[in-house]
Amino acid sequence: MMRAKLIIIGLYALILGLLPAAEGFSLPLESLLPDAQVKQLLQSGAIDRERFDTASFGMVPRFDALERLIETNRRSIDPNVTVESLRLYKKQSSQGNWTASERTALYNGITAVSTLKGIEYFSKSRNAMRLLYETSAVIDSPTGKNPRPDPVFSQPPATLNVYVRQKDLTFGDNIYEFSYIAGESSFIVVQDNITGLSYGPVTVIGKNKLKSVVAIFDCGPYLLVYAASMAKASMVPGMKQRAGESIFNRANALLLWFNQKADRAFKN
Repeated sequence: MMRAKLIIIGLYALILGLLPAAEGFSLPLESLLPDAQVKQLLQSGAIDRERFDTASFGMVPRFDALERLIETNRRSIDPNVTVESLRLYKKQSSQGNWTASERTALYNGITAVSTLKGIEYFSKSRNAMRLLYETSAVIDSPTGKNPRPDPVFSQPPATLNVYVRQKDLTFGDNIYEFSYIAGESSFIVVQDNITGLSYGPVTVIGKNKLKSVVAIFDCGPYLLVYAASMAKASMVPGMKQRAGESIFNRANALLLWFNQKADRAFKN
């Protein structure tokens, strides 16, 4: 299973056309999204969609490796909960493409999973901010669970796989696999639950039945961020809705966390 995953990740890396860190290449927004979505993002900066009754995705940027990845994951779990978000981040540092140092700084920012500890999200049901991750750390293996420092690189590697242990207030203490794919003008991150997610005595999402994908594209003065989550949630009354709300809350909290990383990478 692990060997097959690594082969798939490697193929996506080849599709991305990986090159050493370079400057001067970016992807126009218009090449990735329809004109209507570009206009909406330039006006509001965000587009969100959540559904609890369909396995479709309608906002995937036109990027071959990402489209294939979303479709592969969709087929593997046949989700009944899907969440999509698009965000447009305006770089602080300049109007141009990311530099090699900015690219590396952003990559090291998104691999620093320990900094997810303590992030909060807005709970609609409680109408208040609430803690998302009580703990978050890289570990040596799903069985050993020994904490390791966040990886740091002088240049983003083509691919990276790490195991992460996270404890949240909804589903408790669980293990995830994070896979990173670095392209010249893009990063793609895939999160997969290695353990089943439970709410009390009920398993809400089984092992390997929650997939989250975040794609980051360098678009000159902007970063386009696409986030998609899909899950095969329990059909126990109320559980699918709870799972969907939790996934949506996680996605929004992670996007805010990303903004902090981007602010540091593209500081003036």
